[in-house]
Amino acid sequence: MRNWIPGLVMAVVLLCSSPLSAAEGFVPKWNVGDHWLLEASYRDMRLPGEVWMPPIQWVFKVRAIKAIADQNCYVIHVFPRNVSMKVQAVLWLAVDDLRPIRVIDIYPTNEGVKSSERDLDPMNPQPLLAEDTLVPYDLPVFPLVRSDAAIQNADGFNAYRSEPVAQSFSRVTKVGNLSFKRTVAQKNKAPEKQFADTFNAYRSNSRNFQVELAEPRSNTSLMQLWQEGSPWALRSESVARKIRLLLPKNAGQNNQNGGND
Repeated sequence: MRNWIPGLVMAVVLLCSSPLSAAEGFVPKWNVGDHWLLEASYRDMRLPGEVWMPPIQWVFKVRAIKAIADQNCYVIHVFPRNVSMKVQAVLWLAVDDLRPIRVIDIYPTNEGVKSSERDLDPMNPQPLLAEDTLVPYDLPVFPLVRSDAAIQNADGFNAYRSEPVAQSFSRVTKVGNLSFKRTVAQKNKAPEKQFADTFNAYRSNSRNFQVELAEPRSNTSLMQLWQEGSPWALRSESVARKIRLLLPKNAGQNNQNGGND
């Protein structure tokens, strides 16, 4: 009877020590000094039709890793390459899962440059949506795990898939005597075939994710494409914005940020 016990113990050890990459999910990892460049185009919502304004390039730079609220955080400084713009942001994101701990928006006014801090609850994470700012720091909730069951082709895209399930993140905010509930839905799935060229432009043999964020209250929806090994979303799209991660060869060599870099 006891002969099977060592084999059972060994099987449990092997199971526990085997890599569970799909279950662990994907969380971008950075080092102090890392930086990347996003190019964002904005639709002029004042005009009929799809009229897009000239793009703005945004630098994301990891300035430090600091502890805040007993949590080690990346300190990310986001600023435009165009020195004439005064819009910036500073993000404190948890090292473990990029959960927003603190977000400060910096913007110009008639009285000079001012700042405001986002109302966040680190213990109740939600997708970070860049609202009321030009800075494109939208982030989903990490880690990213594809919730769709699928059979993959050799190219990493799906030949067959089941419908992924959206996860809802709700939070109640109090303003005076009033309470407001906000719910953001996040759906992680395998990328659709139409986005194959976007992933092929960066790297191969990496896990790819298509993330869809939606907030019914404000009629907000955002689609992002993430790839393991890339510092940020390769592509983000909403009704009013189109954003892409620039490859180093397309980022340019000129420093146009007035010394911020």
